[in-house]
Amino acid sequence: MGTIVYMLFDFDNLRLADRGRILSLMGALAENDQYRFLKKAIVCDDMPGEIYVPNTPELLDRAWSNAVRAAPRYNGQYWMEFENSSGLKISFGFDPRKLKRLHLNMDKDALKLPGSAPNAAELVKVIRIINNTLAPSYGYGLFNYDVHDLQPVGAGPQGIWDYNLFGAKLVEQWNHALDGLPAAVTRFQNGGALVALSDEPFAGYREAAPHYKQAAESLGLSAVFHDG
Repeated sequence: MGTIVYMLFDFDNLRLADRGRILSLMGALAENDQYRFLKKAIVCDDMPGEIYVPNTPELLDRAWSNAVRAAPRYNGQYWMEFENSSGLKISFGFDPRKLKRLHLNMDKDALKLPGSAPNAAELVKVIRIINNTLAPSYGYGLFNYDVHDLQPVGAGPQGIWDYNLFGAKLVEQWNHALDGLPAAVTRFQNGGALVALSDEPFAGYREAAPHYKQAAESLGLSAVFHDG
């Protein structure tokens, strides 16, 4: 695996500690077998030889227990990796000692190589599922630990990213300004909104760059963040 890029989701409470919410997220990802979770081979010995966790509530629950058991091998963090039918792998995880931030990651090459638009669309789909099941107060990316400075949880938007998930309070703050942005804006029933600046965040950035700047200015933000 090469360079990893992230979506970071911040919360205003400790809802990540609620096992039921995590299982709801996993169930939504597994619905209609759109994604399959990869087993934690080190700690999962209940189905030897199997690569994927069967998409049943009982076994997804067990898979999350295995992710918790495997935490010592992941610097104390809980991680689940899932894959779609075309082989695209995405992971989500969080540190149980830092329960106000969720990480979603994937290989940068999956979004940078030619023909990557379908992978970007898959990432957007997962962002929507996270919004609908966990309702973050704010989410942003594509974040690269080698390029960007990590902002504190709760700092709120400092600039425009390729993907910007605004919770209900931020949507209320900007109100109709979102509708005029040069971006794909998806509003959700829970009051949140996803602002996506490009269908191809790497291959399409040069053409879309003026839109990033315009969107930042329209929202009164001082910066554009992009992993070139």
